[in-house]
Amino acid sequence: MKNILTKIGIISLIVMAIYSTVSAQESTTLQFMKGMPQSDLQNPALHNDSSSVVIGLPGMSGVYFDFNSGFAVNDLIHKGTGMLADSLVLDIEGFHSSLSTTNSIQQNLSFPLFYLGFRSKKSFFSIGVTEKEVAQFTFDKSLVTFLKDGNAEYMGQNFDLGNLKMNAFDYTEMAFGYSNEVIKNKLTVGVKAKALLGKFALKTERMNMKVETAADGSSLNLSTDIKINMSMPATPEYDQDNNLTGMNTDNLNPKDFVMQTGNMGMAFDLGAVYKLTPKITLSGSIVDLGKVSFKKDLISLNKVSNYNWVGIDFSNSIDSTNANYVDPADLIKNETTKMENAFRPKKSDVGSEVFDVTIPTKIYLGGTYQLNNQFSIGLLDRLYKNGDISTNTVTLSANAMLANFLSLTGSYSMIGKSTNNLGMGLAMRLGLMQMYFVSDNLMALADPAKANYVNVRFGMNLLFGRKHKPVSE
Repeated sequence: MKNILTKIGIISLIVMAIYSTVSAQESTTLQFMKGMPQSDLQNPALHNDSSSVVIGLPGMSGVYFDFNSGFAVNDLIHKGTGMLADSLVLDIEGFHSSLSTTNSIQQNLSFPLFYLGFRSKKSFFSIGVTEKEVAQFTFDKSLVTFLKDGNAEYMGQNFDLGNLKMNAFDYTEMAFGYSNEVIKNKLTVGVKAKALLGKFALKTERMNMKVETAADGSSLNLSTDIKINMSMPATPEYDQDNNLTGMNTDNLNPKDFVMQTGNMGMAFDLGAVYKLTPKITLSGSIVDLGKVSFKKDLISLNKVSNYNWVGIDFSNSIDSTNANYVDPADLIKNETTKMENAFRPKKSDVGSEVFDVTIPTKIYLGGTYQLNNQFSIGLLDRLYKNGDISTNTVTLSANAMLANFLSLTGSYSMIGKSTNNLGMGLAMRLGLMQMYFVSDNLMALADPAKANYVNVRFGMNLLFGRKHKPVSE
């Protein structure tokens, strides 16, 4: 039993880890980059670019990926030593040691569809449409402890494997921004109102798992208590015994999915920039304060299950010439089928409940010191909160604008438990076109298997009427 559970658990963790590395939290290197219109994504009052008009076209104005985890793939799978130096080894002990009590994998994707920003005297207006996706998986260290050590130490005990959470959602954001200099050369405030159109959601209300082993080791009882809410254009399908067999998406109309309007929400960004002295500028903002209410295409699963494992009797599977011989594969298949049926939801376990999804909220506090017209240094603290999981990032940056067409930023960030993050931002203007690339961890791009944190933003802007110096100067 231990071997089966261990293999299943290890394979699942490997899949999660590999998936995470190919995904790529909003770059903190970006905020104080000179000449970058995207600074208002993190603070609606902050405009590091002085252009009169900024236009972003579908996909071209910036694609963004990020991934954040308390562990790296290299903690679980890495090259061996000695005779195994040329092979990959599965390091369960090392992986277990790298875990916290509660662990999470977080991934974000942002794909801009349109952006328009324009300046009118001391005010700035913006309109933006962006497709966004957020995913998070959370698990307790106790789950890996059980997979690593087995159930020998827990005879006669009920071992809690913790609470698994799998949350993911996709939505379209339509943002309307406004900022204004309310105290001349001192204070600028900004706000963004965002209409949110939910497309898809998977929200785990609870997924508790426990294992109880008989004192004599003769049986093992698996119990689960699961409630999951979903919103997706699919129809549940059942077999003749009313067991859930899957989701039918044959009638899915891509146009209806893209233009979904039944799941509405609102969010707000609030920000302020204060010029303390001619050289010192302070800023603060709260971004994505809001939620989406899912009321359409609802599917909810509410299931309490128990399965008593008493082992498999292979006594009739030894001698194939015996008249009572049973193929071992058939025995395993029968046991697997019984286990699947015990945990498979019935039609009575499926409903349709309205639910809300809270957007991950970001809080930024920072400031810059202007060394001269071309150079500044910045310090930024960022708190990212997604449900019960919070991640804090502190970034120190050096920012330069050279010849009014080349913006260059170098940064160092402490992101949660990860302290080896060297970032870079580069933006170059060629006529009306500006191309840019930003990442908080360049080393992660070179070797993502060793990274706890990976992010990248790249794209192109069309800028009209830029002044000789950025507004912030």
